[in-house]
This record gives sequence, C-alpha cells and structure tokens, in this order.
Amino acid sequence: NTVMKTKLLLLIITSLLISCDILVVEPVYDSRDRVIGSYRVDEDSQTHNDYVPSNVYIRITFGYRTEVIIENFYNADVDVIAEIVGDKIFISRQVAHGYEIEGVGTLYYDEIRFTYRVRDNYYNKPTDFCEATAWLH
Repeated sequence: NTVMKTKLLLLIITSLLISCDILVVEPVYDSRDRVIGSYRVDEDSQTHNDYVPSNVYIRITFGYRTEVIIENFYNADVDVIAEIVGDKIFISRQVAHGYEIEGVGTLYYDEIRFTYRVRDNYYNKPTDFCEATAWLH
C-alpha cells in the first residue's frame, strides 16, 4: 500500500511538472547602452591650434536601433546623430545649426576618441579638423 501511494504521488508530481510551462526571459541588450551618458571632452582643433574643454551627453534615439544623439557636439550646442557599429561611432555628414559635421569615434572602455571635421556655413570659415577625447562622468 505504501509503495502504491508513493508511485501515485510520483505520478501526480510528474504530471504537474510536465503540464507546467517554463518561461525563460532573456534580457534584451541594446549595444547603445554602453555609450549612453554624460562625458567630459577635451577637444583639440588642428586648424586653429586651439584646445577647448566641454561636456557632451549621448542618448538613445527613437530611430534605428544603432543610432544615438550626441548633444552639445563641438561645444556649439549642436546635436548630431551618430551610428554605433561595433566599437565605432560614425557621424555621417550632416548639417546642424549651420555647421556641416562628419567624423568617427572609437570606443575604449569608458572613453571615446573622436576625429571629425566641422565647417561653419554661416560665417564661411575654413574647415576645422578636430580630435577629441571624451571620458564618461
């Protein structure tokens, strides 16, 4: 009788386990998450032989899953759209607030090294070729 009760109990437990659905939730990883935040920037203008410290903020766009917005780019209160591909941030040629901008950045842990060019279309100044390093705050 005890053996029968044990077998019946095992059968009931097995039936319950088999009938249960197991839901596995995998975390959704967005490759842009690793660059989102506030950065301190040291910008070096090769054209004007000038050094400018500033701050930028990188945030996610609601566009493509690889796009971000870099706010206060070139320390000119200009927002540019960039694309994250692997360890690179590509800034395709775009015009924002009268500045024509394009360049690329490379990600290194908590810093980004940018190389870019900026042309001021309002004042028709010479193209400014810059290098900048941004450190996550």
